[in-house]
Amino acid sequence: MMGLGTWQYNSTVAGAAVAAALEMGYTNVDTAFDYENQVGIGNALMSSSRKRRSYFITTKIPGGLNASTAESNFGSSLMDLQTPYVDLLLVHFPATMDAAASGGKAGRQALWKVMEEFYFSGRARAIGVSHYCQRHLEDIFEIASVRPMVNQVQYHVGMGAPTTDGPNATDDKTFDPKHGVTYQGFSPLCGPCGTTELIDGKLVTDIAAKYKSGIDGSAITGAQVSLKWQVQLGVPVIPKTKEVKFLRQNMDLFSWKLGPEDMATLSAATSPAVAGGPAGTSGDCSIA
Repeated sequence: MMGLGTWQYNSTVAGAAVAAALEMGYTNVDTAFDYENQVGIGNALMSSSRKRRSYFITTKIPGGLNASTAESNFGSSLMDLQTPYVDLLLVHFPATMDAAASGGKAGRQALWKVMEEFYFSGRARAIGVSHYCQRHLEDIFEIASVRPMVNQVQYHVGMGAPTTDGPNATDDKTFDPKHGVTYQGFSPLCGPCGTTELIDGKLVTDIAAKYKSGIDGSAITGAQVSLKWQVQLGVPVIPKTKEVKFLRQNMDLFSWKLGPEDMATLSAATSPAVAGGPAGTSGDCSIA
């Protein structure tokens, strides 16, 4: 339900963050071919005393790839991460991430068949997608022998109630689980929004003041409230941090619980709104 995100961290920073997280008991690390930090993460994994089966690695390959390039990207990821398999492999976007956003339905379907080959080979123990809208998933459902197991999309306080569907890739919150697809939230503190209101804003800090950690009785933070809202809704989160203090706080989401009134207040929030991801493409269901 909670892991470590590494977007925008270089290999050195990502490696140090992963090493610290593994030391304190994290079990979930999220990276991607496009992040260009998998060498550092792989070194941290290999330097850890933890057994491989004790942690879960997610990585991603770009959308819009042909079979040979997909194989090359995934093979490079496994080599950099120094592991014979990843626990979850995602297609990073429903098309190429450049301005052309090319590939379309045919490209999605062709790449998904390659993803299934990775799954059947055992090199990817689960497969899924990221930034996909309902219609992008429906393209995959038409030809899939194995359906996507996860759709990783932007989701955070301010984007509406958990049962609300809408036109963005970041919505479809009822469609995904209805079709056996786990809905996972990236940027749960809305890093791309250019605001810290989900960390130190009045809404979340006022709510935080009502609660204490069930582990040590310490004060709950606004960021923990933002993350707990998602976790309590059943949406896995992958917040990013390199600071040990925040790594520990992000782990402490399960020793306390938000009350129903506070959950409703957070679900009703309308700010911050969805923000763009890579190349401004996050949540863009206009992608052909």
